[in-house]
Amino acid sequence: MTFRTPSTLHSLRLLLAATALAALASGCETYIDAKRNIAPGGQLERDTSEARQNLVDVKRENAELQDAKARRERELEENERRIQALESDMRQQDAALTKALQARQVTKARYDQLKRNMDSIRKETAALAQQNDADRLASVSDKKADAAKEERLRALEKRKKELETALAAVLKR
Repeated sequence: MTFRTPSTLHSLRLLLAATALAALASGCETYIDAKRNIAPGGQLERDTSEARQNLVDVKRENAELQDAKARRERELEENERRIQALESDMRQQDAALTKALQARQVTKARYDQLKRNMDSIRKETAALAQQNDADRLASVSDKKADAAKEERLRALEKRKKELETALAAVLKR
């Protein structure tokens, strides 16, 4: 057992009082900070306002992305429709050309030339169909590649039209 003198006890009391006062001041400071944070214009209101604005921004960005995705799907479906129309027309022209050869409405040399043109258009059409399928799987569109694909598709449609005209001329002899 330790013996304490009145001055030691007084010092101990002062130490305990100072500790209690520090704890009380610390608690008050926390309370004041909390009160300041929840007051109008406080940190909580600023954080809430910022979070709401972020939510609005994210919703707007999401809507824009959904619109872009829908546009992209429509473009890809339109390209697919055009490619299928090209393929269907090429099958019909091939049948008509074969029929013209059998009916001797076209020479073998002219038949071979027109057939090569058809085959070339078919190969390019198949390549475009594959590119369109790959674009459907891609998560991001490439504007330059899309423009080049559109140009190739227009050129193929033009070549097909020229082939139709040449075939019609052969069949009208």
